[in-house]
Amino acid sequence: MRLRFKRPDDFRSRCLPVQDEDTGKEVGTIRLGGTGVDSSDGIDIWLFDGKYQTHVNGYDTAVGFVLGVESVLNHREDLQFQFASIAA
Repeated sequence: MRLRFKRPDDFRSRCLPVQDEDTGKEVGTIRLGGTGVDSSDGIDIWLFDGKYQTHVNGYDTAVGFVLGVESVLNHREDLQFQFASIAA
């Protein structure tokens, strides 16, 4: 799983889709509270139907949250694979 979103090029977009590059599916959204990446009113992140969500105050923190969710989900997939191999 590789979660990706792009900074808006026009700096007017307030909602960024989050996509899993491995599947091509949209898995969430990032809603900017300010103007463009200014995010003076904070940033809301909603991933996997709200299973992972937060409100942060900076773009770097938003990136960190998304990368953290990606890391946790990849780790869980690795553990499930290991347990399936042991059980087989």
